Amino acid sequence: MKNHIQLEIKDSETTLSYLSTKISLPIGIKNFNGYKFQHSPITAYEAEMAIEHIENAIIPAKKQLPDGEILLSSNNKILGLLIENRHIDSEFITAPQIEDAFNELVNVINGSPIHSTQLPTNSEFSAFLLIIREITHHWSLNGITYNYSQ
Repeated sequence: MKNHIQLEIKDSETTLSYLSTKISLPIGIKNFNGYKFQHSPITAYEAEMAIEHIENAIIPAKKQLPDGEILLSSNNKILGLLIENRHIDSEFITAPQIEDAFNELVNVINGSPIHSTQLPTNSEFSAFLLIIREITHHWSLNGITYNYSQ
């Protein structure tokens, strides 16, 4: 069974919606359950702290999702920016493409020159990328569809 789930990442909350169910997680692009980035680009320590908060929210949430294949979609403009940045010719970004972008961000966080990436390095983009990377990674998803028309 395929389950279509809509992902919405706001400033301090991420919601997962399917059928009549809505799951709210205390992580967002400006606040991870009370933790906030102080730098842009973010530091390695900030990334690790954010990942810990993200994992603490998404791993238990997986148990609340329906059984079967999860087809995740989002109309977040940052997702559209990521797809455009990666030169993807569809509205679907795969988990490996998200992982590649994540690795580019990690390289900059760990000291590579900022011009070594074409990705935005502001804290909100970084937070969004960390959230979708952790979700696709821990939930073993194939990727995310961008609903740009919504």
